[in-house]
Amino acid sequence: MRLHFLTPALLLLGACSIESEPNPPPSTRFVYPSGVAFWRPPSAGGPAASNGYLFVANANFDNCYDSGSVVALNLNTLSTQVDGQTVTLPHLGSALPDNSLAFEDLASADESLVQIRSFAGELGMWVNPATGLPRLFVPSRAEGNNLHSVDVSLESNGAPVLTCVQGGVDCRNGALSLTDDIPASLSDEGRAGLPRAPSPIGVTVDEASGNLYVTHSEAADSPAKSSSNFENYLATVKLDNPTRDTLGFIPLSPAGYAYGGSDSVTVGAGYLYVTGRNFVAGVSGTVGGNFVLRLVDKNNPSTLLEPSLQSVFFIREARAARVVPRPVTAEELAARPNFVRERLYMLARGPDTLLTIDFEYDAVPGGAATQPFFRVVSAVPMPDGVSDMQLISRTPGTPAANSNILAVTSTGDSALSLYDEAIGQVVAQVPLVNDQNQTSNPSQAFGLTVDNPAGINAARLFVTNFGDGQVSIVDIPDLARPQDARVVAKLGTQQQRDPNQGTSVCQEN
Repeated sequence: MRLHFLTPALLLLGACSIESEPNPPPSTRFVYPSGVAFWRPPSAGGPAASNGYLFVANANFDNCYDSGSVVALNLNTLSTQVDGQTVTLPHLGSALPDNSLAFEDLASADESLVQIRSFAGELGMWVNPATGLPRLFVPSRAEGNNLHSVDVSLESNGAPVLTCVQGGVDCRNGALSLTDDIPASLSDEGRAGLPRAPSPIGVTVDEASGNLYVTHSEAADSPAKSSSNFENYLATVKLDNPTRDTLGFIPLSPAGYAYGGSDSVTVGAGYLYVTGRNFVAGVSGTVGGNFVLRLVDKNNPSTLLEPSLQSVFFIREARAARVVPRPVTAEELAARPNFVRERLYMLARGPDTLLTIDFEYDAVPGGAATQPFFRVVSAVPMPDGVSDMQLISRTPGTPAANSNILAVTSTGDSALSLYDEAIGQVVAQVPLVNDQNQTSNPSQAFGLTVDNPAGINAARLFVTNFGDGQVSIVDIPDLARPQDARVVAKLGTQQQRDPNQGTSVCQEN
C-alpha cells in the first residue's frame, strides 16, 4: 500500500517540475501566424537583387508555448531541395518555378526572434527616418492587452536582429499595457476604469503625424468587468516614443453614438476612417457590432461622423479599410483650394462585401475638415470571412495604370481574391488550402502584406495561413493580368492538428 501511495505523489512532483521548465516558442516554424510585414532596404539593389525581409507575428493561439513571438526572415537565405538540387526563392519578376516550392525549415537565428504575449493581432511597420531601419508594432489580446514594440537591425552579413524597444528579447517585460496603469490625466470624468483598450487587434502607422493608431475589438466597460457603461476608443502612441508618456485615447462612442468594437484604421487627408466589428460584452456574451464606419477629424478628434451605410446596405460589421486620393482638377482647386477627393475601400461582413466609397470634402491645413459628401461606388460580393486587404498599384504608363488591384484574404475558404478595379470584378481566387479536412482543420488565410515596388510591373503577396501555421507567397507576374497570379512558395511546416478537436498538436512536446 505504501508503494501505491508514494507513486502518485512522485508523479505529481515530476509533473510540477516539468511544467515549471521554460517552454519558449520554436524558431524553426510558425505557430498560428497572424500579422505580417515586408521590408527591402533601399541599399539592397531592388527586387532583382534582393528578396527582402519578412516579419511574422506568431499568436500561439492554443498556448502550446510560454508566449507568442515575432520572427524575422532574410528571404535571400531560404533554400530547399528539388530533385536533389538546392533551390532558392526566385526574385520578383524572374521566371517562376513549375511547381510551388516548400521552404519548411526556417531555422531563424536566436537574435531573429523575440517573445511577445500570446494572441497577437496585426503587425505594423514604421521605418525610422533617423536610422533607416524598421520598428515593428504588435498588439496582443492576452492578459495585459499589451502593445509590443520591436526594433530591427542588420548584421554585416545581412542577418536580421530583433530587439525589444525597452531592451532585451522578451518583449513581455515592460510592454505597454492598454488596460492597466492608465495615467490619471487620461481618465474619463465620472467613469471608473476608463479609458481602456481591451483586446487590441489593429495597428496603423501614420508617418505624417508621427502617430500609431491601435483599435480594440471589445468595448471597454465602466467599472471594469461590469458589462455596463460601454465605450470604444482609438488608442494612440508616438512612433518614436511608444511609451505610457505618449499614450492617448480618442473616444469613438460619445453621447448619442452606439458603442461597439473596432477593427481597422486608414488615414485620409482630413479624416481617420475607423471600421467597426462585433465585440464581446463581458458577462453578457457576444453582442453584434453597432457601427460599421466612423470618421474622426485628424485635427479635431472630438469631431466624429458616421456615414449611414447601414441604411443603404445591411452589413453586420467591417474589417480592413484602405483609402487613396482621387484626382482633383485645376478648376476644382481654383474654386476650392483645400478640396479633397478620396476613395475608401472597405471589407464588410454579413454579407461579405468589398465596398468602394468616394468622399469629397475640404481639408483646411491645421483646421477642422468640412463635413464630407459620400457615395457608394460599388459593392462586390466576396468569399466568406473576409479578413485583410492590400492595394496593388500598377506601373505608370501601363494599361489601366490609374486603377488598383485589391488583394483580399478570406478565412472561410482560405483563398486570396484579386479584384481588378479596371474591370470592376474579381478576376482571380488563388486557393491556399491545406490537404486536411477544411471543416475541422481550416487553413484560414488571415494576414496580408505586399511587395509592390515602383517601376516593376509585378507584385508579390505574403499571406499568413493562421490554421496551417504557414505563410504563402503569391506572385502576380504581370499586373496587366492579375488573373495569372499563383502560389510560388510556402514557408514553414504545416502545423499538426487534432482531427477531432481542430486544435493544434504541440509538436515539440
